[in-house]
Amino acid sequence: MRFHLFRATVLPFLTTHRGLPSVPPVIIGAMGGSGTRVLPRILRLCGFWMGAWVNPVTQDAMASRYFLQRHFSHLVNHEAGEGQLMEELSRLMVAHRWGMPNPDARWGWKNPRNMWIIPFLSRIHPEMKFIHVVRDGRDMALSDNTNLLCKYGAFLLDDPDCERDRVATQLKLWTLGNQIARSNGRTYLGSNYFLLNYERLCRRPRETLVRLFDFLGLEASGQLVESAGQLVSPSRNIGRWKASDLKLLHEPDEETRELLYDFGYDSTGRSREPASGTEPLHGNLSWS
Repeated sequence: MRFHLFRATVLPFLTTHRGLPSVPPVIIGAMGGSGTRVLPRILRLCGFWMGAWVNPVTQDAMASRYFLQRHFSHLVNHEAGEGQLMEELSRLMVAHRWGMPNPDARWGWKNPRNMWIIPFLSRIHPEMKFIHVVRDGRDMALSDNTNLLCKYGAFLLDDPDCERDRVATQLKLWTLGNQIARSNGRTYLGSNYFLLNYERLCRRPRETLVRLFDFLGLEASGQLVESAGQLVSPSRNIGRWKASDLKLLHEPDEETRELLYDFGYDSTGRSREPASGTEPLHGNLSWS
């Protein structure tokens, strides 16, 4: 409520968005329900400003949520008016950054749908760092978090009946979204793109956090890693797809199976090394 009050009554009277911040942001994206909400808490612990106005449950930045609710489809379609949209998001980031004690501090924001619009975000912040969180798509297919499917599934999958079989279409949406995010992350960001495996973060928090902090250019002291690791609370639903009798989860189509394999998941859900030839050029991926 306070964010929208500021947006409606104060933000329109700011004559400029004051140019781009001198420090590029760290932006977090994923399929909704992938466990991203722990990352803003970890980054705050490391001194990042992640916004005063965030959803208290999801940790999504309110400025980003407001922007994407209005323009998500246009951005995914690369429709005209991108310059105006860049200006609008930059102004909304003034609200997101409002109250920062140090305007030159490290900062960023989290919204799952960021993973779909990496090209757009990279044009505003070419030096940004992007954390792409991935979670086993078979668990994600069983998730109750169907917000993206309900709001944009027909658009993204070009299927007006996409909700007729939610498990199948959730899995298809997971495959499509993560393919797009991985491809765009590598293409537009190179070494500033980091794929964080949720299951690995839960099972090996210290090792995964050390890699994440190295990617962010942070000194990974033992105390910092220990404190950050205490914020990680593994979901009780990790691996729940194995108890399902749905054939499509145990025998997914070739496209989904290959992506699962590339991300480090095998047919049983056990951890393993990534598939040969899928390692990133810059070595910043975290695998389970």
